[in-house]
Amino acid sequence: MKIYSMILLTGMSCLLLAACQKKEQELTQLPVSGNVLSAFSKMPKYPEQMIRIQVKNAPYASMDPIGVRQALDQQKLSGDPDFPGRPGSIGYVNPVRDKVFDLDGATSSYSIFFESNEHAVYDDYADQIYPGALINGKSVETFEFNPVIGNYTPKPITVSVSLPAQPSAVAGTIPLPSRTATDRLVNNILLGGSVPNGGFSKYNLNIKEFSFYDELKEFFATGVNTNAIFFNKSTGGTRDVKKIARQTGLMAKFIQKNFTVDMDIPKAGQLLDAADVAALGQYSPLYVSSVTYGRLGIIAVESNYSFDKLNTAFKKAFNIIGINGSNTLTQEELNVINSADIKVYLVGGNGSQAVATINGFEHFKSYLGGGQTFSADAPGVPITFSLRYLSDHAAYKAKFEINYGSIDKVYARFEYRNVRFLPPVYNDPADEIGEGQTSWSKTARVGDLRIGFYSNSACTQPVAARNFVGFNVERSEYYVRSPEGYSYTYPFNELRKNELKGNYILLSNELFLSSEVESFNNQYPGSTLVTRKHTYKLLPGAGYIIAPEVTIR
Repeated sequence: MKIYSMILLTGMSCLLLAACQKKEQELTQLPVSGNVLSAFSKMPKYPEQMIRIQVKNAPYASMDPIGVRQALDQQKLSGDPDFPGRPGSIGYVNPVRDKVFDLDGATSSYSIFFESNEHAVYDDYADQIYPGALINGKSVETFEFNPVIGNYTPKPITVSVSLPAQPSAVAGTIPLPSRTATDRLVNNILLGGSVPNGGFSKYNLNIKEFSFYDELKEFFATGVNTNAIFFNKSTGGTRDVKKIARQTGLMAKFIQKNFTVDMDIPKAGQLLDAADVAALGQYSPLYVSSVTYGRLGIIAVESNYSFDKLNTAFKKAFNIIGINGSNTLTQEELNVINSADIKVYLVGGNGSQAVATINGFEHFKSYLGGGQTFSADAPGVPITFSLRYLSDHAAYKAKFEINYGSIDKVYARFEYRNVRFLPPVYNDPADEIGEGQTSWSKTARVGDLRIGFYSNSACTQPVAARNFVGFNVERSEYYVRSPEGYSYTYPFNELRKNELKGNYILLSNELFLSSEVESFNNQYPGSTLVTRKHTYKLLPGAGYIIAPEVTIR
């Protein structure tokens, strides 16, 4: 087995997918009021760009709306998306929406849109990432994170370190923002006794299946050339899209977070001189508002074993090396790992960015193991950072679209089964109908209704519909009361998805289709007939073709 890790490539920048809503303060667009720095509020922001990642013929299930929620659970760490900013949270994926849209009469396409506000620190710009650093607004959209070049006057900032101690023990002022000044403050706080014996890292591990190396952009959350990062001579495909050469691909990302250094929203007289507007350029710069220290890695695995076996083996392998506890491997799991082609992209290994070629599971342990604790001597390295706009102090969020390419539409139809009339129901004939009382009889028609999926128009070849395709179902209730003539129709629409991934969706057993209730009152002549009918209709939508409904007896 060969394991490769790479020195972080010059000119490359990326975003971690473990981002959005890191802290509540990172989400909130603060009002510019009071003594908050507001001298730059009229500077326009550089127009936001959507980063589009094209991934064709990749496994869809892992990032469909159901898979997104599972990915969120894996990404959340100790945080909570409903309560952002809880102590210890690193952040999580924030999918904004997903969309299925038709390409033509036979095919559709599927995309996921998400946001990220936590960016990875890389060697080519690591020296310019520190709290209070000013970043050129235009360069952020290309992930170059270039510093502002101009004649401006830096001012002091106040920061705090996310360590379990009294606020006064973990806060401080940096007179002149710089990487050196930040490291000095962190070291002084760690040496000052707030964490006398060091601390334990918080971790996150996320694993999913992949087929094309472009899919790793999902973990980098950027348009960076992941084919070049994880290039493998055995990998086939075109120059632009590298496909795995073996049966199965697994990609994993882990983060070990030690602490964050968070900058307070600057007040008037902080960060930079208010007279320097003209020196900042056309667009609002951004400033680094938070930096996370720790370690992270992104890993690509190719194997001829199934994904289930890969997933089990590598989750246990990460447990063993201490990222998520302890465990043991079976001989088969060792064989799975030892026979795999594994590539590792690591930030912060042993406090530095290193390159190594490793053979065997034991070497895998020695390369990725460690990093569970930190101290003043080994605080970790900056691995991620967040940005705010100088104009309004709102958090910067990078926006992404992952497009999974074309998919074949399925033929979908309503299928009624076991349709039947229930035996008539009467009031008890033994009851004496007294004055003012009503006697009645009732008949009802019921059946089972499901949406069947097929690959051909004749509906003879059942197929599982993609579980991210929504099927539009309309239900209407018709009510009429005679002889008065009173009537109404009540429509109701719902979107149903193939969550069980079968070749049909069961809408309901014993579905109520129609009924008639006849009643009479012994004080009045004649009778009243109430008729109710429920009708169901499959409406057009993206990702499927409607076939004629049938009743199957």
